[in-house]
Amino acid sequence: MTRMILILSVVLALAACGEPDAPKGRPKASPPPTPLSVAKAPAAPAGPGVAMPALVEPGLQQAAGVSQLELLPRLNAKVFSVSGGDPALNGLVTYFGLFAGADEGWRVYAIGDFNEWRVVESAPGKVVLAVRQDVASEDGSVKNSPRFIHVSFDNTGDTPPDAISVASSD
Repeated sequence: MTRMILILSVVLALAACGEPDAPKGRPKASPPPTPLSVAKAPAAPAGPGVAMPALVEPGLQQAAGVSQLELLPRLNAKVFSVSGGDPALNGLVTYFGLFAGADEGWRVYAIGDFNEWRVVESAPGKVVLAVRQDVASEDGSVKNSPRFIHVSFDNTGDTPPDAISVASSD
């Protein structure tokens, strides 16, 4: 155990030193790959796992229902879906959220139920989603309906608006 602490201390000390600047005219060496950029089989765990008990916080039940999330940090916004609709027909109950500050948290607005969606454009006061929304006909067949959802909102005040505008186009 003492040897492991010594090795860890040396590794951390060396990591803190940093890399010297490359001489002018020569490019700096590329950084070593991170664990997420290496495409190889994972190594065996270094030791036994740590027991993590199930959490019973009520807010986590709602968070666990989130099935898709697109963060829009330049807008202090996000688009997210929760599972809850008919999984065969528009099962993604989709919302738009604007951050109102630490005291209030997020203002959340419903924007529709879709079979799938992705953000294709975002700018101050505007977010556009490409969606597929299926419609069941009287004979039981399902018609695929791809279109765009345009979310417009006033972003000029200190707090998010009480309402947003949601429109669609083909």
